[in-house]
Amino acid sequence: MMSSIEPMNILKRIFQSVSTFRSMQRLVIMLACSIVLVATLLSFLVYSYVSFNQESRERLGALGDIIGADVGAALSFGDEQAVTKSLAALRADPSIKQLFVLDEKGHVSAYYNKNTFMKPADLPQRLITLQSEVKRKIFELSPGVERPIIKDGSRLGTILIEQDEYILTRKITVSTGISVIILLVALGFSYLLADRFQRVITEPVTSMATTMQEVSYTKDYSKRVVASGTDEMNQLADRFNEMLTEIERRDVNLLERQDQLHHMANFDALTGLPNRVLFNDRLEQALLRATRTGEYLAVLFIDLDNFKLINDTHGHRTGDQLLLETASRLAAAIRADDTLARLGGDEFTIFLQDVKTPENALSVARKHIEKLFQPYQIEDKRLFVSASIGVALFPEHGATAETLVKNADSAMYLAKEKGKNNVELFTDSLHERLSEKLVLINDLHRALERGEFELYYQPRVNLTHNSWTSAEALIRWRHPELGTVSPDKFIPLAEQTGLILPIGEWVLKEACRQLHQWHCQGFPLARISVNVSPVQLQRQNLLGIVKEAITSNNICPRALELEIVESALVENSGHSIGILKSLQGIGVKISIDDFGTGYSSLSYLRNMPINILKIDRSFLIHVHESREDNQILAAIIAMSQSLGLDVVSEGVECVEQEQILISHSCQEAQGYYFARPMPADKLLQRFMNTSICLEELPFHSAECAKISCCMLMQSTASPNGQGSPLLCRLIPDHPTD
Repeated sequence: MMSSIEPMNILKRIFQSVSTFRSMQRLVIMLACSIVLVATLLSFLVYSYVSFNQESRERLGALGDIIGADVGAALSFGDEQAVTKSLAALRADPSIKQLFVLDEKGHVSAYYNKNTFMKPADLPQRLITLQSEVKRKIFELSPGVERPIIKDGSRLGTILIEQDEYILTRKITVSTGISVIILLVALGFSYLLADRFQRVITEPVTSMATTMQEVSYTKDYSKRVVASGTDEMNQLADRFNEMLTEIERRDVNLLERQDQLHHMANFDALTGLPNRVLFNDRLEQALLRATRTGEYLAVLFIDLDNFKLINDTHGHRTGDQLLLETASRLAAAIRADDTLARLGGDEFTIFLQDVKTPENALSVARKHIEKLFQPYQIEDKRLFVSASIGVALFPEHGATAETLVKNADSAMYLAKEKGKNNVELFTDSLHERLSEKLVLINDLHRALERGEFELYYQPRVNLTHNSWTSAEALIRWRHPELGTVSPDKFIPLAEQTGLILPIGEWVLKEACRQLHQWHCQGFPLARISVNVSPVQLQRQNLLGIVKEAITSNNICPRALELEIVESALVENSGHSIGILKSLQGIGVKISIDDFGTGYSSLSYLRNMPINILKIDRSFLIHVHESREDNQILAAIIAMSQSLGLDVVSEGVECVEQEQILISHSCQEAQGYYFARPMPADKLLQRFMNTSICLEELPFHSAECAKISCCMLMQSTASPNGQGSPLLCRLIPDHPTD
């Protein structure tokens, strides 16, 4: 078993040492040929040996018969000398090693030995050895034969004859030499044939292997294998080429998809301009070059003014076409070294390289402003859109792309605050202002939870009776670190962030609660007024919040006045008017606050659900010094009263302003001249400690509150929300006797 395993291990090691398919195939062919040739050679040598042995035996037998006939007569007479003399002729034949002539009794009558120096004493032993070797038929290099001596039909004795071993050895050696020469020649010829055969057989396979290596290294899937050889090899080549074709097709598709993904990742889908990612990458590279060369860069942040109005009015398709035209105008006005990108929406950015001075960057920005302000012809529409641009410089305003874009964005918002269609350069003061704004926004999110808001109240005076008619609730923010923050600072931030919704709801409910508390404390103030943001009017369920505030605090709806700025009535006017009419329907008073600072149109007041008009303090500042201001004030009061509106003037700070208002028959006024805004307890204390008169309630407070609360709850609970007309009829417009 072990002898069969070892050759197999040797063959495995031989094959493992071969690294190429071609060499392995050549080795297999050579091994097969060698095995066949060696087996053939061995068979030939065995056959030659057997043939030579048989031939020698036949020759010795014939020679024995001749010698027997020659010595037969002498042996019959017992003449041993004659027999010996006859054997002397054998010396001429070198192939005879030795010969024995035995009589009929088996005794040696005569003998011949090629070695003349053989001792007589060795004769018996040699005879015995020869007799035993004669019995062997094969596998003897010195064959011997035994032949009888017969004379006239009688056996007279026996001849034992042995051939010298060198005869057979020489023949076998010659045959082996010739065979080895033939073997070597055959092996050489076999090697040539094996090399040729393996080339014919393996050429298609090696060609495919070579092609695969080239494809693997070069990634060129257009290469093909030429079909050749047998049907099987042709099929293999065809399948391989089909595989390469499929890989090539997929590779092309993959490259196309990679290009698409790269384009989608780095370019804007609408305009084809670089997007934020590519813009930042190019800007970072430009900053590295500018750092080495010491040149200046400028980043322009461009935002279209009122673009949302274009989308809302004409649709997004028109908006997209306008953006394409905007991108085209900007691209036509930049240099080859500059980069234009669209960050998203209506925001574009440009960075300018090799800027000499800040004025150069501002000059370029102004040119863009002029180009963008030109009319846009979108299909059959002629549109006008302006832009606001912020500018930040490297290295003065930042050393990274993120910082420069952020600062340019901040400067752009400053340009919008200053009236839009403008260019602003970033400054450190702007950065401080924005940082402060960010801090306020963060703190504003937690101010309501922490109870940092407080309501102040400023009384409103009836100029005819010199009595308090109501008080306006004004919010104050007690910041734990900054102290008192002006409403002018945090109210716009609250509107921008949407925090005005919970803050406004809290103000409304807190003002109603405070009014109810004053009534319980014996301070029967007729009405409380609360400012309502346009954001609340558009986004909040204002009617539901007002109903909840009235019912939960058990006050009469006529005791609540909501102050709305003019812009709230113009924006989404249908929605706004509907809400205000519903509020009027439950008895709430509606007033226009800061009249004259917004649209200032008396014509739209006729159709608006308004009860009171509050004239802005700007009309009173110089009214006692300017005749024109006096006339304007008189006209506003007269026209408002002709429309059936009550008139309140804000910002009264001196007796002269009071007297002018009285002369123009203005019903009510408020301002520092009468009282500054104060906390609720201070207002109560002032009422209790002074002889201030209060305007009589235009309703029976307790009865009105009871009826209105009942009806409001029914209105709220009804599926269709109706019930206001019944409530209006139950609450009279004038006091009852």
